[in-house]
Amino acid sequence: MQKIPSKTTVYLSLGSNVGDRLDYLDAAKEKLKNDPAIKVVAESKVYETEPWATGEHPHSESGMNWFLNQVVKIKTSLKPLELMSALEDIEKDLGRATKGDLKSREIDIDILLYNDEVIDLPQLQVPHRHMNDRQFVLVPLVEISPDLKDPVTRNKYKYILENLKDSHKVTPFL
Repeated sequence: MQKIPSKTTVYLSLGSNVGDRLDYLDAAKEKLKNDPAIKVVAESKVYETEPWATGEHPHSESGMNWFLNQVVKIKTSLKPLELMSALEDIEKDLGRATKGDLKSREIDIDILLYNDEVIDLPQLQVPHRHMNDRQFVLVPLVEISPDLKDPVTRNKYKYILENLKDSHKVTPFL
């Protein structure tokens, strides 16, 4: 059994829309599981998601493949920036060359929540700055933690999802 010195609970969003998308998600989860400072404690189903390549996001790539998305709950001993660095290393190991919004990617791993903390640094914002606007994050998050609350508004994510106006399709893949 893996021992984690700290019981920090973190929620991560995983996404891929290049190549064998499911293989990229599985490889990222395997790398998380192999990190001695991380223990994966829950995984949502995998969802297929329409890309944000629409008129409201004119800088996105046109003709993007649909994404596979998943939320993973972990326990970790890593501090927020250490965790972010470890996740960036996983992304690089799996072929992701650059970070950037609204681009195709082999793998994207975002920190959604870090305990109940609010972090506002130039390189890291927690809760993730767009999570309350995106079904592809909220649907799998609510699936694995239906009573979880936003640390800023104190509203349950289930309630935020019910009132979300996002029209991008999110359908179960697995």
